[in-house]
Amino acid sequence: MKTFSITDIENLTGIKAHSIRIWEQRYNIISPKRTQTNIRYYDDNDLCLFLNIATLIENGYKISKIAELNSAEICETVKTLRLDYYNVNVQVQSLSNAMLKMNETEFDQIFEECIASLGLQQTIENIIFPFMRKVGFMWQVGAINIAHEHFATHKIEQRLIAEHTHLKQKTNENQKKYLLFLPPNETHQIGLLYTQYLLKLTGHKVLYLGQNLPFESLKQAAYYFEPHYALTALTVANPNWDTLTLINKILENLGNIKLLVAGALIHHIQLPNNPQLISINNMFAFKHSIGL
Repeated sequence: MKTFSITDIENLTGIKAHSIRIWEQRYNIISPKRTQTNIRYYDDNDLCLFLNIATLIENGYKISKIAELNSAEICETVKTLRLDYYNVNVQVQSLSNAMLKMNETEFDQIFEECIASLGLQQTIENIIFPFMRKVGFMWQVGAINIAHEHFATHKIEQRLIAEHTHLKQKTNENQKKYLLFLPPNETHQIGLLYTQYLLKLTGHKVLYLGQNLPFESLKQAAYYFEPHYALTALTVANPNWDTLTLINKILENLGNIKLLVAGALIHHIQLPNNPQLISINNMFAFKHSIGL
């Protein structure tokens, strides 16, 4: 079982370490474990409890009232808050808890209830994208391992693939051809799968080549498919090239095809002034450009 320091709990939940110590003394709300050298630590179950407590506090509950509840009652109270599907923090925290426990039934239920109430687009943009940013943060601080990340991402990817498969292609007089791919060593494809869904929704033609595509394969696909645009996302630093070099290598293999590039990495660099290169700074701008 993963263990966490009080600083880890503070970083992951937003609850100050000072507050945690006071709550332990005043309310006995949680009892930390102790190492042989008397250093406090917490486990996965404690983290889930703290996430639920943080959710309740963010929604106006007083710690004195929360302390009157046991763990099961705290969990049930959070579940009632989940009925407000527009409450992003509640949904994100609930998905995080389900991921930590690798509870497939609970994760699916939260995800599907949000889609039923908000629709797929609002769920992905307003809940899943913030959730994935939280997953990234939890990964960075060591709160989760690769199995947790794969559990969550694969569930979301499977849902997007199913939605795309059942979506009927619309007629679009201004139909364009898009080649969607991720370059070598890039594997985070939730955003790319969602883009595929949006493009099909608006009647555009898509060739989806997925993650970790070699440059030579990109060159061949561009030659045969002849897209109007290629689209990729850069979210993880490549071990072989800096971001600008990577973009230039992609452009070299696309010939004269315009490249749409999104992702966290492009927000930290100055992109070259190249008419072939178009940055996607946010989902709203992209949706507007394709007619949504």
